[in-house]
Amino acid sequence: MRKIRFFCGYQLVLIGVLLGTVALDQAAQTRLKEKKEYFKLIKESSKEKKLNRKEETTIRVLLMTTDHQSYFHPSVTLIRDGKEQICDPETLKVAGGRITIPAHKMGIQITSVRRQCGNPIYQGELEIISRPEGLTVINEVPLETYLEAVVPSEMPSSYEKEALKAQAVCARTYAWKQMQEGRLKEQEADVDDSVNFQVYQNISPQEAATEAVKETSGQILCQNGEPIQAYYFSTSAGSTSTDEIWGAQQPAPYLKSVPCEFDSQQPWSRWETVIPWENLEERARDLSGGTGKLLSAVVTEKNESGAATGLQVITEDGSFMLEEEYEIRQFLSPSGCMITERDGTETEGGILLPSAYITLQEEQGKYVQITGGGYGHGVGMSQNGANEMAKEGYSCSDILNYFFRDVEIQKISDLDQQKEKLSPPP
Repeated sequence: MRKIRFFCGYQLVLIGVLLGTVALDQAAQTRLKEKKEYFKLIKESSKEKKLNRKEETTIRVLLMTTDHQSYFHPSVTLIRDGKEQICDPETLKVAGGRITIPAHKMGIQITSVRRQCGNPIYQGELEIISRPEGLTVINEVPLETYLEAVVPSEMPSSYEKEALKAQAVCARTYAWKQMQEGRLKEQEADVDDSVNFQVYQNISPQEAATEAVKETSGQILCQNGEPIQAYYFSTSAGSTSTDEIWGAQQPAPYLKSVPCEFDSQQPWSRWETVIPWENLEERARDLSGGTGKLLSAVVTEKNESGAATGLQVITEDGSFMLEEEYEIRQFLSPSGCMITERDGTETEGGILLPSAYITLQEEQGKYVQITGGGYGHGVGMSQNGANEMAKEGYSCSDILNYFFRDVEIQKISDLDQQKEKLSPPP
């Protein structure tokens, strides 16, 4: 009898374990089925959207992680239509390595990413792709909608209407040029959302900026029928520069150095800062790989506009040259130091010197005093200059033709039609 009871008990336990396993398997299967159904719904919704969508130019924006540290996200949490969805590598496996989240009238919020204004909300659709390094997130959005977010991210919406229109044309031209060049082709994107291209923040719609985009809809700057690199920056030091500051062997013919006194009273038109000697000494060692003391840092060359294009760094181990604007501004970084602007305002410095329009005065072994002017690289359109020109009655066209040489404003659609006419028949 004992044997029989033991055997029966064993059977019951075994059956319970099996039933529990089946239950767990069923739960896992249910979750898997739900995921598959969700992504099936997403795909079908996306297909329907694409079928119903009017023909329009879209741009693919690669969205970086918080603080723009990386292209690769460990996971992505988003909210669409009030529903939260977590996407991780395992989730993406179920969907075949990528999913497309269709656009929603209220936008799609990414809660796993923070920007200046909080968790960003995006118009257009999101594509999430699984890669060995992590997940990449691409926002495919109509070009004009993208610009409605870029313009107020790059220029205050309180600026004059004609300045905002000039900014919209520059931003559209720059974006269109990047779409043609394919610098982020490997990531299946046209641009990213950082200062590497154009700042694309989750700023709430700004009426003035939106109007500027709409009133210039489809307009870009061209030379000989081709879009230009429509660079822009904050404030000049009295004149603009050419792309020679970046080492261009053949400067772009439309990027001219022009006098710019319009923004001469702006706070950043003149500034000064003091960099401790030990800061520069440490950077010199990092760049040279040596251990010797820093002896001097001397500006050896300036271009016609006054921007430094050569900085000789002399150490006990030898010397080396920095010849590009960005390298010079990075080496002379005022990080941790205060910068005094023209109006006396003090601002904490960042990883780049405000500009390369500088004069250096050394107190060897103690500090380097830097007197400079302007904010930004100085190439193309001065944004504050454009705003002051607009105040004086200059139009959008006047502003653009002042900062760029021999250019014309053309419609993207007209360019496309011209290319179709010139293309040989299949």
